Amino acid sequence: MNNEKIIVFTDLDGTLLDHSTYSYSEAEDALRLLKEKRVPLILCSSKSRVEIEVYRERLSNNEPFISENGGAIFIPELYKGLKCEFDKIDNGYLVIEIGSEYKTLIDAFEQLKRNTGANIKSITEFTVDEIVELTGLNKEEASLAQKRKYTLPFIVNGGEEHVKNIKNEILSLGLNYTEGARFVHLMGGNDKGKAVKVLVDIFKKNYPETRIITIGLGDSLNDLPMLEAVDRAFLVKKESGNYEERIKTEGLIYADGIGPVGWNKAVLGLFSR
Repeated sequence: MNNEKIIVFTDLDGTLLDHSTYSYSEAEDALRLLKEKRVPLILCSSKSRVEIEVYRERLSNNEPFISENGGAIFIPELYKGLKCEFDKIDNGYLVIEIGSEYKTLIDAFEQLKRNTGANIKSITEFTVDEIVELTGLNKEEASLAQKRKYTLPFIVNGGEEHVKNIKNEILSLGLNYTEGARFVHLMGGNDKGKAVKVLVDIFKKNYPETRIITIGLGDSLNDLPMLEAVDRAFLVKKESGNYEERIKTEGLIYADGIGPVGWNKAVLGLFSR
């Protein structure tokens, strides 16, 4: 049907990308199919803009994307003649900013340390070598991971009680948090779901005659708002072989496989009907 348009939103780490190797080779068949069918694949990640750009290049992906857990939406200038309101033009993108200013987050993090006395360390305080050790990224990728604008990922050294205190303190500072595959993310009012809704709204306004059908794929708690915002939500298994049990949303489909294996099956299954 010509008056239907499918758009796929996907998380990267642990979903399209293998948790340990960051490879998407096990999703190649489904990626090829999306290209053949000209289905926009929109990367929606906790990664920074510069990190996502690396994967856009590897995937030959020229679509809009969402960085830092919905901190900002980047739409390539002249993308399909799309008209929308935006906050600024930066490096060839129309940028819609949803997240808080970075300085606000840095200041809040220092306050968090003082108020809780907890042993917490933000991604900017790690050396590149430490990030390599922690994540399995190479040095270049690890340094790109530190280039943040809208969120501040951090690690908590301590038990559940520590984590609970820190989360309560974040909320009392008027900020928010979410959990990715490795880090807790300090952030403002942004989340992946808000950014997805803004972008889908832009598509709907630009294609008023078309029925937009949205698909979302994720694996971690920070993906829940995105999975709640789409028409069909798929949860892939985490590296442990289990599903993230805190993700519950109406009509959630459990993809059969870990990370890119589950991703591949879910996407191929969509089009085999």
